Amino acid sequence: MTARQVSAAQLIAEFEPHLASGAPCALAFDADGTLWSGDVGDDVFRFAVREGRLREAARAEIEREARTRGFEVFADVNATAEHLFGMYVAGRYPEREMCELMTWCYAGHSEREMRELAREALHFTKHPERLHQELAPILEFARSRAVRTIVVSASPRATVIEAASAWGFQPEDIAASTPRVTGGVLESGMKSPVPYAATKVEAGRALLGGARWLGSFGDNVFDLEMLREAEFAVAVRPKPALEARLGEISDVLRLCF
Repeated sequence: MTARQVSAAQLIAEFEPHLASGAPCALAFDADGTLWSGDVGDDVFRFAVREGRLREAARAEIEREARTRGFEVFADVNATAEHLFGMYVAGRYPEREMCELMTWCYAGHSEREMRELAREALHFTKHPERLHQELAPILEFARSRAVRTIVVSASPRATVIEAASAWGFQPEDIAASTPRVTGGVLESGMKSPVPYAATKVEAGRALLGGARWLGSFGDNVFDLEMLREAEFAVAVRPKPALEARLGEISDVLRLCF
């Protein structure tokens, strides 16, 4: 089935009748590629390794990841992490595992230091200039009608909180990749599974509880399950991998920009 092209105004008009009952409703947004161009997890990671910000607390686990897969290990932990990223780009290191590594590799940073690092990197990459402005009327409509808006992302939580604040999202409305934290300091391990593919649906449901999942917005193939979960599936600047599978969704909308 071909995706229907809709403007923001047309999409709002389709949402409107579903709000008449007054029951709690929500819209879920992927982050990278959907709310903005690019990947903020990649942005902060590349900034961090270039500036030598990874710490000794992350070394053992980063080197274990490299050695397990037969990759080179360097004297500088930042260089080893950067090499793993290169293997990911080359298709030799799985994406889900890369999402995990880019979450716990900041082990040894306090939560405050992590937020400051994310803020510095996003300023460097001009993040506010990369927001997808076609979403502005939809977010404004939702919030004016008490429709909850959430973000479900595989990027690191601290980074997504900082990036999504540009769109007015609050931390309690964000599900993202989360490291273990003890005493306010990040550790080299995961608190919970990365919100990726089917796990995005679980993470979204955990946030929404009994609220009606009215719409999902995504750009890539690992958003497919989240798009299927909602009453309205909305593709935002879909990448080829998602484009090729949009026919699997019975009624999918493509947002014009």
